[in-house]
This record gives sequence, C-alpha cells and structure tokens, in this order.
Amino acid sequence: MGGSKDFLLRLLCAIALVWAVIIGRELHKEVQARQLRNPDAYPQYEDLWTALGAFVGMLIAQLLFRPLFSSFARAMIPKKARWSNQVYGAKVERCCDSVFKCCYYAAMTTWSFAILRQEPWTPSVLGGGGSTRFCWTDGYPFQAASVDLRRFYLTAVGYHLSEVAMLLLEVRHPDFWEMMLHHTVSCTLVVFSYGLNYIRLGSLVLLLHGATDVFIYFSKVVVDTPHIRVIAFSYFSLIVAYAYFRIYVFPVYIMHSAWVESVAEAGSQVYGWGYLNFALCVLLLLHMYWFGLIIKIGFHYRQTGQARDLQSNLSSMDMADKKKTS
Repeated sequence: MGGSKDFLLRLLCAIALVWAVIIGRELHKEVQARQLRNPDAYPQYEDLWTALGAFVGMLIAQLLFRPLFSSFARAMIPKKARWSNQVYGAKVERCCDSVFKCCYYAAMTTWSFAILRQEPWTPSVLGGGGSTRFCWTDGYPFQAASVDLRRFYLTAVGYHLSEVAMLLLEVRHPDFWEMMLHHTVSCTLVVFSYGLNYIRLGSLVLLLHGATDVFIYFSKVVVDTPHIRVIAFSYFSLIVAYAYFRIYVFPVYIMHSAWVESVAEAGSQVYGWGYLNFALCVLLLLHMYWFGLIIKIGFHYRQTGQARDLQSNLSSMDMADKKKTS
C-alpha cells in the first residue's frame, strides 16, 4: 500500500513539475504583453523582490526559531520509553516548527480577513458579503489590487518558497512525498496566480487554507504533550475546521469558481486554466487523504489510548532504521 501511494505521489509531482515548466516557459510572453497593455493595473516583475525578501526572512526565522524554542518544546513533551532519541528529537523539532507555523498562519489569516471581508469577491461562507463570480469581472485580467493585498500575497509567495527549502534541507520524514507534492502545487499556484493576476481567487484560497492551518499546527504542537483535554479540544476543532473549509468551501465555492465561473465571466482571458484546475484538484485529493488520516487518529486513540500524528508518523522512522541496519 505504501509503495503504490508513494508511486502515485511521485507521478503527480512529476506531472505538476513538467506541466508547470511548460506553462512557465510560455508565461513570460503573456505577462509581458499584459504589462505593456496596462502597466498601472497589472503585477510587475519587480514586485517579486518583496517575495524574495519574505522567502529569505521566513527561512532564517524558521531555522533560528528551532534552537530558541527547543528547550520549551522539551519541557512540553516528556520523553516516552518507546521513543528512540531520533524519534524524540524529531518530535521536539516538529513542535518547534508547528509553534512557528501556527503563529504565522494566525497572523496571516487575521491579515487576509481584515483585507478581504469587505471585498465583493469574498463569499458569505468566508465571512464576506459578496460572490466568487467577482473574481473574474471588473476587467479581468486587469483588476486593480490594493497595496495591502499585494503585500499579503507576496508574503505568502515567499513563505511557500521557504517551505520547499525547509523540506529539502531537513531529514527526510515518512510524509516527504506528500509534502513535496503539496509544496510543488502550492508554490506554482501562488507564483503563477500572481503573475497572471488571479489574485482575487488566490487570496480566497490562502484565506481558507490559512484558517485551517491554524488548527492543524496547534494540534501538532500539543499532540505529544500529556494534556489530554487540550489534545481532545484541538482534535475536534481541527475536524470541524478542516471539514468546513477544505472539504466543503474549497470544492463547492473555490473550485467551482475556477472551473465554471471563470469561463462564464472571462472566457479565453483565463490563461493557464488547465493547470489551475489540475493543481486545485490535486490539493483536493490531498485534503481528502489527510482528512481520512485525521478521522483515523480518533479511532487510533480510542483503540490504544495514545494520541498520534499519523500524517507525519515520526515513529516509523525507527522501523526504517531497523530495516537499514538488519
């Protein structure tokens, strides 16, 4: 089962990379033509310096946060006899990373909601009063975006690029290919969506994913602690948030807008429509798989009395080492 899953993940990752390269080679001409047509209303390449700065800043911040917070993480997570030093170290490291990411997503979600709540393209299911149809109106692709919205978006671009760098720099965990596929699709989406001015739809995707990630990383912070009530609260909060944002809102509103409303409102102006929808479908596939694991965590706890992050599955690192040394 594990082998076939990894094969599928690698295949999807390869398809995403090859398709993204093809789109990227053609993208420059399209973006240049649009910039010449309306330079005041269209994103410029110079904007990406902000994303590069965010990338460097986020990467350094994450690498520095680990040693700074590790003593607190060790105090939060008492070592269990069944954990090897390698597994315990990985759990401490995950706690440090999860605290950083939980704070990042809480700040970004608050920032994005403050920007988007009054915008006409933010639907009521995300706290607004508009419709996703407006992602494709108002002269798309030459829709004006506020300075604050562009700063938020470029910060998100930089952060997603730093996530790829962190994944490649750290020791490979059992969920490596899942995260590589996710980061490949996410990075290409945020970069292409900025260049092609999908900023309205992209901002909604970032808002709903960020809102869910707050609960995801909070649960990862507390999963190895002895505080059972906090773990239970984080688990049920995560189920509700994940089911609402990623299983309901994402396909019903966001994917429907990218698939149907984009064609109805903008027609042939939606450059890269095929890759956009492929990438969103891949994200939904990962959402469904991870939601299944979240539900499985509850059954695992009921049977064993042990809280465990089955997505990262760090304890399986011991099994992999035993196979190598046997």
